Amino acid sequence: MSIKIGLERSIELLKLIGNPQNNFKIIHVGGTNGKGSISSFIGSMLNSCSLKIGRYNSPHFIHEYDSIRIFEKTVSKQRYDKAREIVVKANAAHNLKASQFELLTATAFLCFSMEKVDVAIVEVGLGGRLDATNVCPDSLASVFSSIGIDHQAFLGNTVEEIASEKSGIIKDNVPVIIAPQSYNSAKEILCHQAKEHHSPCYLVSTSRKHPTKPNWAINTFFGQDFEYPLPLQGGFQLDNSAVAVKTVEVVIKQLIEQKIKPFSSISSYQDNLQVINEKIRKGLSEVKWPGRLEWLVHNKCGKVLLDGAHNTDCAYALKKYIDEYFESGISTQNHHSRPIQWIFGMTHGKDLEKVLDILVSPEDSVYCVPFRQPEQMTWIHCTPPKDIKETLLQKYQSQFTETELNEKYKTFDNVLDAFACLKDIREKRMKKNGTEPLVVVCGSLYLVADIYQSLLLAV
Repeated sequence: MSIKIGLERSIELLKLIGNPQNNFKIIHVGGTNGKGSISSFIGSMLNSCSLKIGRYNSPHFIHEYDSIRIFEKTVSKQRYDKAREIVVKANAAHNLKASQFELLTATAFLCFSMEKVDVAIVEVGLGGRLDATNVCPDSLASVFSSIGIDHQAFLGNTVEEIASEKSGIIKDNVPVIIAPQSYNSAKEILCHQAKEHHSPCYLVSTSRKHPTKPNWAINTFFGQDFEYPLPLQGGFQLDNSAVAVKTVEVVIKQLIEQKIKPFSSISSYQDNLQVINEKIRKGLSEVKWPGRLEWLVHNKCGKVLLDGAHNTDCAYALKKYIDEYFESGISTQNHHSRPIQWIFGMTHGKDLEKVLDILVSPEDSVYCVPFRQPEQMTWIHCTPPKDIKETLLQKYQSQFTETELNEKYKTFDNVLDAFACLKDIREKRMKKNGTEPLVVVCGSLYLVADIYQSLLLAV
């Protein structure tokens, strides 16, 4: 099955299984970069408030069912299989020819209905207007992460076209929360659509780093200064967490007004200010999101930095994090030095040359690797490692000899083979200057997922 755009199949499929999406409230999260982190922040905060929360993110990480979470835990395989069977039978019986994503989305909604969740946080799959998730009538908020260039074949070649498609999740009179945007035109389009739909619109200001507490941030919550823990790495998480905190504020206001448990017994946030604040902080402290600026230590690879950076905006964010890592002095404590050793794999069709230009310096070395075929995503293909190497050779062939180029840029059949070569690289650097190269694995979340599978890591 390939990607199919349009709502007709989803609407019909959901009708056949009883319209489960009508049985819970949703928070709809769109944008380009940061949707997953924002969803995770929101889910963890609301989960700490004693609400039964469902969360649906895409793509899935390793197995299809890990994209569906209840109480911030992956849905049980038994529950998933039962819901999936109902969805697949309905699709086959009526020859709807739904796409894999449409089937998975319907399965997620049926799981949430079966589990009787209070609120589901639903991440848009592709775009927004015609995305299979854009079928839920009872929305508490339409949330937008940073919008940039991605999926041009489906959404358009300009930021304005892409933002217009993504703005399609905005609903009448439903609050709109907008992250800080790199492109002013994207912000203007979202604000215009919010106005057209008579929806309250909140332009979020980024949080500030706490001046004395490492990995803490400051913003406002219900109009008051609010300090909170920020366990996810990267300066962009100041934006993502700020959006999530504002979203939770907007949602709690509605739950209080609608007298929904556990907020049915209070008349305003001020009645339980301290209790709610502590629950929100607890939720934020427990947030986890694999493969986003994640430090991994394992006997098969040593200490490496994992990141799913797969487009230019993500690449710039990763580069900024690495630059700050070296400038801060933390790299010295970890005995890391430049040049960097990259382990790189990318989905076919992405802007390979541009991402490599952003990340890789002439002195760096790159191990070019594939990733295994993602489960039930037959349209996803990795860029052949030889193509990645050829891109690097073309760029640097005038700066190095052929021997040097072949030493710097190597291809491997899998990521574990690349890991096996790290020992020699580290030993050579240690003998040379008493440091190790910083090893960064990036280019695709599918590559990160491959590593989790290969090393048998828990999600």
